[in-house]
Amino acid sequence: MLQTWHGILRWRKPVSKPIRLLAVDLDFTLLDSNREIPEANRRAVRRAWEAGITVVLASGRIASGMARFADHLKLSTPLVACNGALVIDGNGQTVVERTCHPEVSRRILDYCRAHDHHVHVYAEGAIWFAEPDAYAGTYLSRARQPDHRFVGWEALYSFEPIKLVVMGEPEEVARARSGLSETVGPDRSSVTVSEAEYLEFLPAECSKATGLGALAERLGIARDEVAAIGDYENDLEMVRWAGFGAAVGNALPEVQAAADVVVGTNDEGGVAQFIDLLLENRGQSQVV
Repeated sequence: MLQTWHGILRWRKPVSKPIRLLAVDLDFTLLDSNREIPEANRRAVRRAWEAGITVVLASGRIASGMARFADHLKLSTPLVACNGALVIDGNGQTVVERTCHPEVSRRILDYCRAHDHHVHVYAEGAIWFAEPDAYAGTYLSRARQPDHRFVGWEALYSFEPIKLVVMGEPEEVARARSGLSETVGPDRSSVTVSEAEYLEFLPAECSKATGLGALAERLGIARDEVAAIGDYENDLEMVRWAGFGAAVGNALPEVQAAADVVVGTNDEGGVAQFIDLLLENRGQSQVV
């Protein structure tokens, strides 16, 4: 059913319980197309926090790359980083930290080296590149990530990665996903796409949903008291897992189909619209 209340495009079910924990994806969800937080979203996140909702930032980014957004919000938000492989609570304590199986990492690096694919590694609080190629430049310009190093191919094999990211044009990403599926099975690695050019390999049975679930358990918050909003494949499990899941209007069709509510796009303040809906359910809405 089409809805226009506060910009909501589709509303499939009401919020069953007051929300206590809200997970918000960063790129193309909380962030606009310039990868900045719109003022409407910033104010809405503050309202949610002041109303007693713990807001957690959930991203494929490394924790240090997420910190500037938490600083901009002026909140000590928990972080679900690296698509759930690293979870940090609001006091800076590690809740979850997982690494990829060494054999999985070796096979991915071997494949990328043999097929001339760009790959970079998240490990030891930084991002490690073999060489400064065009894809490294693209990634760094988008992420504005200060904690990175170029170390050569051989050095990449020495890390225990939290995750590995293969980059290429969408058709190249699809071929790499198909090719690597023959040597890296789902029982040994979770595979997702976080943007059209980013193919991500995580520890087995790892996602934003598992990370958010671990954080909710740590905080003593039930699943039906958790909301989440996102836009891309790496958000899909989180949106499905949450007691109340949302998609921004620019989300992939499958994310929108899984969501309980679809709001405006990332450039239309969709996150602010979603938060207003959650606060309305608590009787604390304040549209500004």
